[in-house]
Amino acid sequence: MPSVDDAAGSLTPDSSSFGARAVAVLLVAFALRLAWGLAVPVIPLSDSHAYDVFAQNIANGFGYGWEPHHPSAYWPPGTSAIYALVFWLFGHHYLPVVLLQAFVGVGIVALAMLLARRWYGEVVALTVGWLLACWPLLIQYTTILASELYFIFFVLLAFWLASMEERTWFGRAVAAGVALGAASYVRPIALAMAPLLFAREARDTRRRVGAGLGCVVCIAAMCIVIMPWSIRNWHVFDRFVPISTNGGTNLWMGNNPESTGGYMELPKLAIANEADRDTYLGRLAIRYIEQHPIEFLGRTVKKAVRLYDRQSIGISWNEEGITRRFGHAMLFPLKLVSSAYWWIVLATALYGMFRFAKRYGVLQLVLSSPALTWLYFTLVYSLTVTGDRYGVSSIPFVAMLAAYAVMARRNQPRSTTCQPTT
Repeated sequence: MPSVDDAAGSLTPDSSSFGARAVAVLLVAFALRLAWGLAVPVIPLSDSHAYDVFAQNIANGFGYGWEPHHPSAYWPPGTSAIYALVFWLFGHHYLPVVLLQAFVGVGIVALAMLLARRWYGEVVALTVGWLLACWPLLIQYTTILASELYFIFFVLLAFWLASMEERTWFGRAVAAGVALGAASYVRPIALAMAPLLFAREARDTRRRVGAGLGCVVCIAAMCIVIMPWSIRNWHVFDRFVPISTNGGTNLWMGNNPESTGGYMELPKLAIANEADRDTYLGRLAIRYIEQHPIEFLGRTVKKAVRLYDRQSIGISWNEEGITRRFGHAMLFPLKLVSSAYWWIVLATALYGMFRFAKRYGVLQLVLSSPALTWLYFTLVYSLTVTGDRYGVSSIPFVAMLAAYAVMARRNQPRSTTCQPTT
């Protein structure tokens, strides 16, 4: 069966020029990130401060936790481990971190273009590249110690490896599982993403058994990758904890009588074991949901809206650095530009979804890789704790849908000749 994800394949520029155009996109992406990194000093605030402390403890051989030799797993360790490696190699300096994150940002642009080219063709791929290269929030994350860039990179890498159909199903499943395991170390939400990697293949080809087996092998490889940390957690907490001890806590933050849907201070509990505390708070949240189903549904919808109502977190977490270099007056304009960029792309993506559904049907839209992944992220974060930072993971997939809209609009007079290429 032809893939609707490849429907734009016949409406592409000369393939011989794609490489040169893609290189131009990547050079601009790197230049913008480097310029931001040199202009705005890194001053860790909020979560960034936590990552900084964790990374220093790891680099100094004190273990993973707020205090030396007091192990924790409240937050997943992947991001801090990456920064720890940088600090171990170069000392506690932020310039190497900025350079690393500039390259990771460029890697995100490159992987998104490769995926968009594979799914939609070269016109969409180049449009995605320019959107992500110039995306204000992604540029701002160059000077923020945070998990978002690394999570996006590993997720896109997993999708790209899983969709390399020229490779054997076993090899790409193992490779995708390793990448997804790395993403899980950064954010445990990746633990349930393996079916998303192979959904397109199962939908569009007759190799459904192979896609299913690939999914199983991918999960097995991912489990092997995270097993060392899970064993460590077993020794620390005397119970099975795959990655972190904040899943139930996040569910409680988003579902309790005083919840606003965002971050909340934890209640003081006489429970020393992190894992036990997390389980206890998770049970409180489930009990509350069961007792207040209407409030739960209403709050979930509100959290879904809040997830995408702005994109100002990049300025908020860079606030001290921006103020120190450019003054307080720059904060509001930068927040406005960042959010305005997001609103425009979001509106374009929604139009792209409309055009896609009109042509192929709502079911095909929902099962398309970008829309399905966006839906998955939205559902998980809307059920737990939310905020505009949690919408960052969806950016590449929103960009793909927006780029599809641009392509569809551009080629509207010839839309009846746009046929799948595979």
